[in-house]
Amino acid sequence: MKIKPLPIISALFLVVAMTIQFFVSYRREKKNVETLIENRMELAEKKFLYELYDMYEAADEISHFFPEFSKDGEELFGMLTTVLRRFPNLYCCYVSFLPECTPERGKRYAPCAFRVKGDSIVVYDYGNKVDYLQRDWYKGALQSDEKGYWSSPYNDADHAAPVFTYSRKVYDERDSLVAVAGADYTLAWTERLLEEIKPYDDAVCQLFSTKGTLIVESDAEGMEGKIVMERTLAPTNMRLVIGVPKSRVFKAVHSISLLTLGVLLAGITIAGWLIRRIWRDQKEYDRVEMNNQLMEQELHIASRMQESILRHDFPNDEAIEVSATLIPMHEVGGDLYDFYRKGEDFYFIIGDVSGKGVPATMFMSAAVNLFRSSVRKQESPKAIVEEMNAVLSDNNPSFTFITAFVGKLHIPSGQLLYCNAGHNEPLVCRQDGTDIIPDSLSVLPNIPLGFDGDYSFVEQELLLDGDAELILYTDGITEARNGGREMFGKQRLLEAVSRGEHPVEAVKRFMGSAPQADDLTLMTILRKKSLMIHNS
Repeated sequence: MKIKPLPIISALFLVVAMTIQFFVSYRREKKNVETLIENRMELAEKKFLYELYDMYEAADEISHFFPEFSKDGEELFGMLTTVLRRFPNLYCCYVSFLPECTPERGKRYAPCAFRVKGDSIVVYDYGNKVDYLQRDWYKGALQSDEKGYWSSPYNDADHAAPVFTYSRKVYDERDSLVAVAGADYTLAWTERLLEEIKPYDDAVCQLFSTKGTLIVESDAEGMEGKIVMERTLAPTNMRLVIGVPKSRVFKAVHSISLLTLGVLLAGITIAGWLIRRIWRDQKEYDRVEMNNQLMEQELHIASRMQESILRHDFPNDEAIEVSATLIPMHEVGGDLYDFYRKGEDFYFIIGDVSGKGVPATMFMSAAVNLFRSSVRKQESPKAIVEEMNAVLSDNNPSFTFITAFVGKLHIPSGQLLYCNAGHNEPLVCRQDGTDIIPDSLSVLPNIPLGFDGDYSFVEQELLLDGDAELILYTDGITEARNGGREMFGKQRLLEAVSRGEHPVEAVKRFMGSAPQADDLTLMTILRKKSLMIHNS
């Protein structure tokens, strides 16, 4: 039988082309996995800094309240004891006076409170035992700027365990430099923290001093054969190194690669079957590629500032239109919003973190990433909220909490499932001719996220018909004040929406030149009536 060369040549050509395409896909999948690992390791870094930030907060609290206490009274010991109880992971805190500012001029005086076994706290004058004037943390604080000084770990003969210190200057009520406030963590606590922040069970975490000396590591396996990430932990200038075994994270990619190569080799002997297989694999590849592009969007986690965390790729098609505005009070804030489309379901969240500044932003970043993780695994707002609440409540020493509203909109039917966690009730706007009629959505308050990890949240349901629009907002909108200290309030919000005015613009006009007192965040979701007509 005469063999026609064209089908064989065509099959071989397709095999070569598909093999090349496979290796391109493999590199892309590998990059996706590396990005996922980097995101998890960045979360570990943020958690480490979040815990370490207690030292800064403790020293800041001491320096802030110091002018209210006498130098030699029991009140000063009481203040240090209160600070130590407020930060349960802290080992020791103290105020070390300049010699010329002590009650007995020229004599060392350093009230100190430190933790002993159990929950007991001991107070005494550290200056009677130790010449703190020669300590690096004391001299470093005096030479540093107002950001303070972070020491390398050291053995203090007065304590049973190696410690490291954050110290800063303290001023009296006349803004005169009088002392140095310090806060200590033990090295043993740092070891436990490194174990807790590992992104995987078999990952390795190492902490290096500012001089490059290894301080502590989670285990002794080393970094050979691992994907390694390094970060300098500002403001401490210590270096955190995290390594994840390559064999673990790339196991799935390698398995798929071997299977695909086996199929390609077997297909060389069956030209006709190979052509069909290639065609089917190409379609599957296109589907996987599209899903990967969506996943890349959803897995994007910003590393530092709030603007890089929030999403701006708002949907706007024949079915749904979404927009959001966030104006932070400071450079960073604690408000958040996010969304995710899964087939014909549209998931969304809006929230407000208690507190301000860097800690609130770190907590907000963790909440956004938790939402993005949960929405891929869970189907209902109740399940998403309860999973986020369990994680946020598990390790929350500062008792930070988040009010949040999570919803799921089935676009074709207009069915809205939602779960509220202590957040403001959204508005539902419907069209009546040329008039816009806004009304508050009926919600059960539940509790904010971060209080009780075992709390059972209640989910609710509503049917959105016609061109119904949801308006979600944080309390910065309704609690905004003008120069006369009047509050914008819920009624003005309803009136602005009825006039067709954008609520954020209405708030800014109402405030005038008055300073912004909170983050202003608003999110709108419009389910278009055209979709209902098309479906019918």
